[in-house]
Amino acid sequence: MRKVVLQTANSRCSRYTLHEHFAGKSPTAIALFRDFAKLVKRCGPVGVVPEKTRIAFQVRMSFAAVSLRREGLVGHVVLARRLENSRFTKIEYVSPRNHVHSFRFYSREELDREVLAWLREAYRVGQQRHLSKFRQT
Repeated sequence: MRKVVLQTANSRCSRYTLHEHFAGKSPTAIALFRDFAKLVKRCGPVGVVPEKTRIAFQVRMSFAAVSLRREGLVGHVVLARRLENSRFTKIEYVSPRNHVHSFRFYSREELDREVLAWLREAYRVGQQRHLSKFRQT
């Protein structure tokens, strides 16, 4: 069973490993993933869940995910609002309180305070804290 994360029927059916995601990737891409994971873990306890095509970060729900490319990372964070920023490659509206913000990183220097702020906001979405103000009505 995963730490902090509840197992679903889906997660029991297939098992993937970080090692499989690292296969054939450059040391740069692997270092980027490790640095990104360290930033995520600064937000609080988190489950790191290797899936078929991505590595998800979860608390109650997935709030960020990345895929290693040969020389970098592509991924997304889920925010409770649309955040315009030139560093996002795409923003998808899922629901009024869930917006998927996609990104690409090719250097460790890109993993800065701004990215940490996105992750902290996304972590609250993963905890579903962004819904609490709507439940109080």
